[in-house]
Amino acid sequence: MALVRWKNSGDLSPWSAFSGLQDELDRLVGDFTCDWNALGRTWCPAMDLVETDDAFVLEADLPGVSAEALHIETVDNTITIRGKREYSRKETDRNVHRMENRYGEFQRTFDVPGGFDGEKVKAELSDGVLRVTLPKRESAKPRRIELSVN
Repeated sequence: MALVRWKNSGDLSPWSAFSGLQDELDRLVGDFTCDWNALGRTWCPAMDLVETDDAFVLEADLPGVSAEALHIETVDNTITIRGKREYSRKETDRNVHRMENRYGEFQRTFDVPGGFDGEKVKAELSDGVLRVTLPKRESAKPRRIELSVN
């Protein structure tokens, strides 16, 4: 087999094939640490972080979690959501044969690419879904550049 010298053309490099590898490893490690702790499995609610033209929107599935049990904190380009879902069933004369719902405390932290305006963050909890809107800074919003023709 012949050894061929790599020619760098633009953004391509020998490492470009591995560009998504770090994201995938972060996701796998996050899933593992979210599901397990020293005492066994814990509750880790599902959350989505999506980007629009004007903001980042974080949606979290939090059935059974009250607004009083939630704590949302932002620092720099990071948002942390902490909370607790209480086990509230009173089992007196029945045996539980299967319990798949998880209860207890959780904490999720996300780095928001490009950052957001921390003074304008809004959060609402409706029907078990938390929606946090993180408006982009004006400097991070896409701008249309007018082209002048001579």
